[in-house]
Amino acid sequence: MWPAVPTVVSVRPRPAAFSGRDRELAAVAEVLEHRPAAVLVEGAPGMGKTRLLAELAARPEFSRIRVLRGACPQLAEPFPYGPVLEALRSAGDRLGPLSPVAGALQPLLPELADVLPPAPEPLPDASAGRHRVFRAFRELLIACGPTVLLIDDLHRADPGTGDLLRFLAVDWPPELGVVATCRTGNSRVRTAPEVHSAQVTLGPLDAAAVTAMACDLLGLPRINAEFAAKLHEYTAGIPFVAEETLRALRGVELTESVLDRLEVPAALQESVSRQLSALPKTAIRLTKAAAVLDLPAELPVLNELAGLAEDEIALSDGLLDEVDDNRYGFRHPFARKAVYDGLSASERKLLHTKAMHLPGQPLSLLAAHAHAAGCVEKWRYYAEEAADEAIVNGDTARAIDLLQAIVAKADEDAVGRLAKKLSDVSLRVFRPDVHLTLEKVLEDRPLPPAVHGTIRLALGMLLVRVAGRLEQGRAAVERAVAELADRPELAARGINLLALPFDGLTPLSWHEQWMRRAREVHSGLTDPELRLALTGDRIATAAHIGDGSAWAEFQAMPDTAPSVAERVQLARLWCNLADAQSWSGHLDRTEKLVAEGLRRASEAGALYPKGLIEGTEVRLAWFRGKWDGLAEATEDVRTRHPALGAIVMETSLVLGGLAAVRGEFAAARRHLADASAHRPGEGPIPVVLCAASVLIGVHLSTDDVAAACEAADVAVDAARRKGVWVWAASLVPAAAEAYTRADRWHDADAFVEEFARGIEDRDAPLAAAALHAGRAVLTNARAKHLAAATLFDTAADAYAELPMPYLAASMRERAARCRLDAGQDGATTALSQAAAAYVQLGATRDAGRCHHVLREHGAWAPSQRGRRGYGRELSPREREVAEMLAEGRTNRQIADGLFLSPRTVEQHVAKVLRKLGARSRTDVARKLPSVEARDNEHRVLPCSGG
Repeated sequence: MWPAVPTVVSVRPRPAAFSGRDRELAAVAEVLEHRPAAVLVEGAPGMGKTRLLAELAARPEFSRIRVLRGACPQLAEPFPYGPVLEALRSAGDRLGPLSPVAGALQPLLPELADVLPPAPEPLPDASAGRHRVFRAFRELLIACGPTVLLIDDLHRADPGTGDLLRFLAVDWPPELGVVATCRTGNSRVRTAPEVHSAQVTLGPLDAAAVTAMACDLLGLPRINAEFAAKLHEYTAGIPFVAEETLRALRGVELTESVLDRLEVPAALQESVSRQLSALPKTAIRLTKAAAVLDLPAELPVLNELAGLAEDEIALSDGLLDEVDDNRYGFRHPFARKAVYDGLSASERKLLHTKAMHLPGQPLSLLAAHAHAAGCVEKWRYYAEEAADEAIVNGDTARAIDLLQAIVAKADEDAVGRLAKKLSDVSLRVFRPDVHLTLEKVLEDRPLPPAVHGTIRLALGMLLVRVAGRLEQGRAAVERAVAELADRPELAARGINLLALPFDGLTPLSWHEQWMRRAREVHSGLTDPELRLALTGDRIATAAHIGDGSAWAEFQAMPDTAPSVAERVQLARLWCNLADAQSWSGHLDRTEKLVAEGLRRASEAGALYPKGLIEGTEVRLAWFRGKWDGLAEATEDVRTRHPALGAIVMETSLVLGGLAAVRGEFAAARRHLADASAHRPGEGPIPVVLCAASVLIGVHLSTDDVAAACEAADVAVDAARRKGVWVWAASLVPAAAEAYTRADRWHDADAFVEEFARGIEDRDAPLAAAALHAGRAVLTNARAKHLAAATLFDTAADAYAELPMPYLAASMRERAARCRLDAGQDGATTALSQAAAAYVQLGATRDAGRCHHVLREHGAWAPSQRGRRGYGRELSPREREVAEMLAEGRTNRQIADGLFLSPRTVEQHVAKVLRKLGARSRTDVARKLPSVEARDNEHRVLPCSGG
């Protein structure tokens, strides 16, 4: 019985949007405007020569002239004059007068039998007959009038086609333009001086063009920069390779390793196989050897591996290129993989066995050769050596990959040692698959207690980073500390982790017990890396809870360290301290710490701290009002670390905050839920409390006071349970506002005063500003408007000093409105200044709210100097409305987001539809990008009026 074969449906939808060749296309079109003209377009396989011809044929400037197309398919024996006959067979309409010589084409072009003159009598001399046919081709091309002839893959043409073109080149038809494509270096036709001619060589696409292609084919508005760079590297910028790769990625999560794991797309595999099969046998052997070797090599090395005699060396056209200094390799990884996948099992084993004995290969490749050759012991040896080398060099990801592979197959004597190495290096980065490996080792392998404790310690330290597994991780660490009682240096790592108070609702007092134990064990440690780890975490923790001595201790730390492991700990210190200083409000310090921490973490291979500080970086930009492009940058960070709970939460906070300012309240609620605003026990408490404060503001903006109070209750309870009051800075004014609007005066007063006591003597300027803001809210709620205005001004000054311009503008607005409520109409000037600050930040809804109040006081109207006439372009306000329409928002949602009346929004929507030529609201999303590109030079700040 035949085995069941799954049904495979291969669908090729539209081609990718034309990208990255605009300059070349325009250059060719320009030459063709000045006929007679001839253009040769060269390029390696897959560079987009055929696509360029298709785009050229569709150019509007050629719509009123004749465009003829012919191609040279890959055939064993090309047809005589094939591409020219294919092009001319549709040229029977609108022909000029033809002389009798054109009848020589009657046997070749039966499609034109009705318009060609009768065939002349055959000539006895074949050469004379051929000459007459060439003259007939010229006659017909002249009769075609203004014509563009496009010939694709001229390098595959028969010799007669080349001779015909050379014949035409001597006396080119005056209204003819010819564009021919060919492989690089395969064709040359010299034209007469009066013929406008050009040669265009298509090279690889740049990274921007490949990124644009990716967004188009994957249906995404954007892709993160790191994936885009890797995509460009893997495809070498070759359009065909990029397009086929992207088609294979549809519906696939774009993780960091997806390209490493991707199978060669079928069309690409077929293309490479076709190129390979067309090569001489010696070149095929050389190419297969290069695929197994998997790194660029000099020809003698490839020759030795392929088993070729020195005089048999041959390079494969189109598959192997000279990389540098006489070393040869594949243009892109998929070409190598396609060749490798085509090898038989016996070919692979033989070549890998020979490759193991070639000198000068990296340890990781020796491990791969040994594994593929079936030499298990050599594989284990080389893989562990390669992992050790990668650890020393800071190549954390490679070390983990190698160690995971051999841990799974290690014998009883080696598994403990290897699992410990994996445990140690895994703490530099977040890899969810590592904790699965360690859990399996603990379950399946009988190990000594100390080894068990070592692995369990690393497992627990990894689990605390996984969303929803914080308590399980801490329990594993606490158990490991007990198992490692006779290994104080290892136990110290666990003690140190349990001393860190950032995550979850476990009270600070519980962590302080472990802080004391960490200080006790520190003096007995001899490992310099471990001593540095405990010192760095103590400094960062002290800074987090507002201990002013932490900064002085940090400044006394060494600037560098001799080993990679110690440099990893210094990088952790800079990254963790940046986070602490940002929550305390030392934002200038934070900016410097972030820049230096990113550099140090990258150089040391400390990928987990690097990911965390990337989250700190985007939050810092949010705090400081640097919002231009921030949503995209934040999405990039989130995409790079989809399984790392702390980064998902922090980026969700930033995205939620940005959405709230734009009035996108549904989106804000979704993001803030991802930041654990409703589940304070599952994330970093500073992030959770900040997210809760934004959520409270969203509820208050929609007058849902009950929901605001519910969110406040959860967050206030979390702050009290945790006991680190510095982290509640953003919560204080938000919760006070919610409670006072619900007439819960006791709750409001109690929380603000509890916060005040909690931050006494703390080095936390953000908390100090928040206390002024909270007290201002309480005072204003009691209708003491002028006193409240003074407190709001004090808070505004404090926020501006940090600087946090959005909160400063918010406090200025509140102060001005308090004075207006007290009857001081002169406060309109301050309110106008707050509105201007909002506009500069891009907070159009807040600016609209200010202008609404100013209108009520007769103090604001749109500029009477005369608005700019935008004609068919979108005005700034119309652009904002268009973007909201493209997001699917209703008129009411747009009105809420921009603080406009529904009637004003209706007018803006009508203008947007008319200017974009959109048939409906849903059509706006499709029309908007082209208009934005056209109007980009006119982009201005959001306007401040309705």
